[in-house]
Amino acid sequence: MLSQKELMQIEDFLGMEQTSVKMLNYFATNVQDNQVKQLFQQMAQKNQQHFQTISKHLNAGQTLQ
Repeated sequence: MLSQKELMQIEDFLGMEQTSVKMLNYFATNVQDNQVKQLFQQMAQKNQQHFQTISKHLNAGQTLQ
């Protein structure tokens, strides 16, 4: 079981992941170079996957290892 402090830290991390996804998508939208655009898009997708995985575990009431 996670402590209240650990849950708060994970929630902070999830907020940072969401912010990262938004920033990376913004950069991907505004960059001209297609290779750099693709890199930003891939990074945004990976961060979104991290967010979804952690959220899924929290919502299921599971402890993280």
